[in-house]
Amino acid sequence: MNSLAHLKLFSLFLTLFSFVGCGGGGSGNGEATQPIAVAGTIDIEAGTRVDADNADALTGRAPLTTIQELPPEFVLAGYVSDTVQPRPYPLLESQTDLFEYFPDADDRYVASLQAGLELTLQSFTTRLGTASDLLLTVEAPDGTTVGQAIAPGNGAAVSVAIESQQVGDYGITVTALGSSPMLYILSSSRAEASNITSYDWSKHEFVENEAIISLSGPGAQKNSLPRTSMTEAGLQIAPGIWKVRRPAGFAALSHVNEADQTLTWIQSLRADPSIRHASPNYRTRAMLTPVDEPFYTSGVLAQQWHYSLINGPVAWQLAPGGGNGVSVAVLDTGLFQDGGQWHPDLASNVIAGFDAVDGDELPADPGNSVGGSVYHGTHVSGTVAAAVNGSGGAGVAFGSRLMPVRVLGEGGTGTLSDLLEGMQWVLGDQNRSSADIVNLSLGGLPCGDPGVAVTLQQLIDEGVGRGILYVAAAGNSATSEPSCPAALENVFSVSAVDGAGVPASYSNFGSTIDLAAPGGDASRDGNGDGRGDLVSSTSAAIVDGQLQPVYRGLQGTSMAAPHFSGVLALMKEANAALDSSAVEGYLRSGALTERPCESGCERTDQLGYGVLDGGKAVQAVLSGNPPELLTSSPAIVNLSSESGLAANDSIDLSPLGNYSVTITDVSASQDWFTASLTSASLPLEIEANQVAQVELVLDPDKLDPGVSSRGNLEITYDSRTEIQARLTVPVIGQRITDQQARDAGRHFVLLVEPEPDPQTGLYVTVGQTVATVSDGQYTFEFVPDDGLAPLLRNEVPPGSYVLVAGTDLDNDGLICHAGEACAEYPVSGLRQEIEVIEGGSITGIRMTTSYSRPALSVGSSDLLPRPNFRGYQLLPEQSGSQSNAKRVLRN
Repeated sequence: MNSLAHLKLFSLFLTLFSFVGCGGGGSGNGEATQPIAVAGTIDIEAGTRVDADNADALTGRAPLTTIQELPPEFVLAGYVSDTVQPRPYPLLESQTDLFEYFPDADDRYVASLQAGLELTLQSFTTRLGTASDLLLTVEAPDGTTVGQAIAPGNGAAVSVAIESQQVGDYGITVTALGSSPMLYILSSSRAEASNITSYDWSKHEFVENEAIISLSGPGAQKNSLPRTSMTEAGLQIAPGIWKVRRPAGFAALSHVNEADQTLTWIQSLRADPSIRHASPNYRTRAMLTPVDEPFYTSGVLAQQWHYSLINGPVAWQLAPGGGNGVSVAVLDTGLFQDGGQWHPDLASNVIAGFDAVDGDELPADPGNSVGGSVYHGTHVSGTVAAAVNGSGGAGVAFGSRLMPVRVLGEGGTGTLSDLLEGMQWVLGDQNRSSADIVNLSLGGLPCGDPGVAVTLQQLIDEGVGRGILYVAAAGNSATSEPSCPAALENVFSVSAVDGAGVPASYSNFGSTIDLAAPGGDASRDGNGDGRGDLVSSTSAAIVDGQLQPVYRGLQGTSMAAPHFSGVLALMKEANAALDSSAVEGYLRSGALTERPCESGCERTDQLGYGVLDGGKAVQAVLSGNPPELLTSSPAIVNLSSESGLAANDSIDLSPLGNYSVTITDVSASQDWFTASLTSASLPLEIEANQVAQVELVLDPDKLDPGVSSRGNLEITYDSRTEIQARLTVPVIGQRITDQQARDAGRHFVLLVEPEPDPQTGLYVTVGQTVATVSDGQYTFEFVPDDGLAPLLRNEVPPGSYVLVAGTDLDNDGLICHAGEACAEYPVSGLRQEIEVIEGGSITGIRMTTSYSRPALSVGSSDLLPRPNFRGYQLLPEQSGSQSNAKRVLRN
């Protein structure tokens, strides 16, 4: 055996008994180091930590009994399992290799926290598939319990706010409440600065073999689709926007599923210079939350508590016509029809309608062919425009004109193309006027995907320019992740409350919420009437064996949105010129809502600017012009410095509507940052459509290391209606010093085949090495395959590969699934192939690992969803057990 073979056997021994898998080093007798095929560094996001006794680290040892220390603000990934005995599970159905879920009933941490921070816990299931709830407990330095929250096994996040003024170390415990092993993400941050973060890959559903494209250049104005071999004849939805199909023979690969072929085709469309944006034809859905108890029927006729909650009776006195002359388009499932007649409480108010699903002018809801139907669109329409006719109930705008537009099909699901077609229809044409108000009790679209954002926003902006008001349901996922169309510009996003005006358990929250309205919550009796808080409205049900129009109770942000649409119709009755900027001004000034907290705060992420008050809203319109307001973008500024050097950022200031304001003063509330106008002096008058920029500069030397501080940027301004008005912009400052302490867990670095295996759906791993953290970084290297046995894991033959890295915290043989760290070259979410050539060397690669996953964003326009992604498969730990073709050992 030659010296190189000796060296390789010694290296193999090291990989079996060491966690440091850099491999390929020289022998102890001074022999030359092997050549490098691929090498680089993996950085770690700021504040990242890992549970020290995760399943990957528990191999051969017991869970920790000590308490793990954390910085004041952090993002930590962990593992817990109340399993009494380790249990083996097959790595893959076709393999006999086993891995184990080790028992670890709870994790205990300590951190120096302070008032204003918020701890958030989110759970993730392992490949086992079963779920357990997790308990988050936070104790103050004196041992008293600050708060507890249960994170459900379905992945919904829960939070505990630190309001105690005690100074010192707070105890944090995560406890498994069931036997199933679970991963989790625990984070601490300022509530005002918490980012909308996803810890799983985007899985938005879409229609296979279809795409939505918008054209660029001269093609955007044409009524015909440019000829191309990449699309079949398409349907024009709006000027420059088309729905197209994938040609049957385009890049058809028998071993790749239809969804992946569709995404590959869309990537090729994006490379066409005549196409501005291309996106999947995403599926959307009604924003209804099912309830377990039976729906109410006629017994809830007296249960319209939700109108009293929004001060409806006062609003009706101020707008006695009930929105007379105002048209409201409800884009939904259509309306129930019985024998050619609409629901009797809606029929008198229905005017022209449209069915984008079937392509005709009869937007009737046919119900579901399997299972029951809640007639979602009928229910939403009733909340807006059920007539006062001596029977049943009434809508908020009982005198308005109802324009039903069917964009959702069976089961309350639809497609982006149908939604776009319906939105184009409500803009009107030479033969038909446009709607005044558009209600969108639907959502679930990926907000950041350029194809979604551009096409939807284009139609919304055109409608706003014509005076249309857009209202949408915020979503029912109990998350801060934006749901579109509610989170788009010029759309009023409505969250849901129960009968007591308390945020509903299912309602989305976050910085995009504008206001709240009654959505109901079947699990509560907030109004004290002895029944669950369901929103009662028009529907249909089988009574005595026949399908008949009825009233029934539902819950969801779908039910909250039409309350605001109805109030807007009442406001439009009082002032037909009411437009989106005026409504925004009323909203921000507090004229449309009851303030969201007792201290009179301007807004919260749960309630926006407060719970809708229809009486105040109509009175505000009748009393005169809306306030003239100055707005900022962004609404919150984060200033952070890790290097200790000064950091800066800027915001844009502009009038909200068609008027001018004069900025008279700009000041910082704290000495750790300064603020000044950029290239201008005070006082500064800003006309409509103009922007003034304010620069903020951080002085990190005036901040305590590792702890963020809260301050405010104060802008004083004058207008015709507001003298010495003030705009307050929250500013978060932080001096980050955790570089050397960062740890995301033991990282497996893989070179994988660019396409997944058609049988397993997993990417075939060709090379693998292991890296542990040192000074907040990981380093790795692969060596060329020299043809000698044994074949080491970090040896790679020439070829094209995708470079990835991540943790296996649950010890299941896969990296990069939800709750685990992941890095992809060059950027996570935008994989690119690297070419390993014989005799060549690729060094200096730099990647960043994180527990978060990139959302579909305008800033990363190449991102696409990953509906079938299961993670990257690790090579078996045993020497010689590699099963894929590239890893055959040579004799």
